[in-house]
Amino acid sequence: MDTITKEKLFGSLDISKIDRNPDFKEDSVREEIILPILKELGYSHSSIIRSKSLQHPFVKIGSTKKPVTIIPDYAMKIDESYAWVLDAKSPDEKVNESGNLEQVFSYAIHPEIRSNYFAVCNGKQFIAYRPNTEKPVLFFSLDEIEYHWDEMKKFLSLNSFQAGKKFVYEPEVNYTARDGFDYKNRPLPDEIPVKKRAAKRHFGIHGYFTKQTWNVVGEYIRNFSKPGDLVLDPFAGSGVTGIEALMNNRRAINIDLNPLAVFIVNSLIEPVNYEKLSTAFERVRNKYVKEEPNTKKEIESALRRHEYPKGIRLPKGSDVSVVEDLFSDKQIAQLAVLQSIINEEKSIEIRNSLLLMFSGLVTKVNLTYHTGKVATKDGQGNASAFQYYRIELLLIPKTLM
Repeated sequence: MDTITKEKLFGSLDISKIDRNPDFKEDSVREEIILPILKELGYSHSSIIRSKSLQHPFVKIGSTKKPVTIIPDYAMKIDESYAWVLDAKSPDEKVNESGNLEQVFSYAIHPEIRSNYFAVCNGKQFIAYRPNTEKPVLFFSLDEIEYHWDEMKKFLSLNSFQAGKKFVYEPEVNYTARDGFDYKNRPLPDEIPVKKRAAKRHFGIHGYFTKQTWNVVGEYIRNFSKPGDLVLDPFAGSGVTGIEALMNNRRAINIDLNPLAVFIVNSLIEPVNYEKLSTAFERVRNKYVKEEPNTKKEIESALRRHEYPKGIRLPKGSDVSVVEDLFSDKQIAQLAVLQSIINEEKSIEIRNSLLLMFSGLVTKVNLTYHTGKVATKDGQGNASAFQYYRIELLLIPKTLM
């Protein structure tokens, strides 16, 4: 098998830094990343059809038919057939964004194309599907392309589509058998800029102590391990290490004594149907709006009907003695009503996703919450209960304990 390195494909270009360069846009992705890959896969100028115009056959505006031209960035042609299509995106766009995938899928199934695969590349990541599958056949960081090159060749190289060739659509790749990766002597990465709030899978979901910067953790995981490796974090906290390991095609073991930490991680990685979650969210929201306690009588009634933590003493040095003193009666009543409505959801995956939102809300709906210096909009701010009172075990919803 051919040995491929990033240097052989891209020269001195550092994939990990392209999103810091404001001049590196879609045209740069095409010329500096996509074209070297296509050439190494065996395609020449004659087999790479750029910006082929396709007439969309299904578009109407009112009662009038409008000819709409759709244009794939690349269509790889072999003889008189198209093997696969590829769309380029700028580094700030997501390759797995539904709109981007739907767009290139429409090229793949077009009567003039009918290709075996469709793919999207933003310079940082590459994703490819077969038109009749829900999961991608390829999805990896281009910064680790050498670990995926054999797999990529089996799916997308020119020779993979030769007439009479037997296809292997789901090849098994034994990453751990590869030579040349020296775990003990890996070089340290260059200085990595902090991007705390750029990934909502961590920040903005739930407050937690000493939450590590996701992109720095991810960079170290990519540098010191290979795809398919197992990453262990024995003091996992809110799961930044484990989640970033999964996001970078590694496996992960997450260990923590705090049940809240376990709950946060399990809820974040649990597969959830977004459409069903959105429907459940609207159902819970609408019911809460109808039942929200606001008047003194409604608040007193809610406090009698719903359970909440009482009499649990806080550590010495706290400004108040017991946990309920961190909240006003109105806050406790409203939180209690909301949690009771969420607990009515039958699907445990949906319920836990909503309870994760609820638990994160408790860190903000209390008397200690105030606006932070960094996050000052869209409900963000300082989760002071975590900063000053260290009561994470007390704030976890009772149904989860």
